[in-house]
Amino acid sequence: MNQLKNLRLLLVISLLAALAGCATRPPQPVQIERISPEQLAALLPPAQSTLSLDEIVSMSKKGKSDAEIIEAIKLSQSRYSLTPSEVLSWHQKGISKGVLDYMQQANALAQQNAIADEINKREKARVEAETRLKRERDSARLRSMDPWFYGGGYYGGPWGYRPYWGGGWRYW
Repeated sequence: MNQLKNLRLLLVISLLAALAGCATRPPQPVQIERISPEQLAALLPPAQSTLSLDEIVSMSKKGKSDAEIIEAIKLSQSRYSLTPSEVLSWHQKGISKGVLDYMQQANALAQQNAIADEINKREKARVEAETRLKRERDSARLRSMDPWFYGGGYYGGPWGYRPYWGGGWRYW
């Protein structure tokens, strides 16, 4: 009889433990903040050219080297956003492949830098928000402490007074 009661008690406890394990929530998936195409278009710097493509064609027809033309593009801080068909047509008009490659690489690098700057800005904002939340949590913890319990002292309970290094008198 006594064994049967113990077995039932063990069964009930294990059943409650199993139900408690089933009641826990699964971990939430990580939320990823995506950049919409509109945000990306606004984020990417527009291609600006102070040195026109026609001027580059005339420079190449005058016999200037690729390095001189690329240096002129760098000095003018021009960037060009060309489609593949436009690259082909400008190559047929007289711009060399090296200059066209530089134009494409410079534009791609400027876009990558703009995206990297945005990612760094978002990461910095996330870290600052996390730091602020930690400070608020720590501040709440400190506010919850009773100021009377600093320093050395004793505390008491049903078993008498015992030393308490937090200070003050504590009763249970």
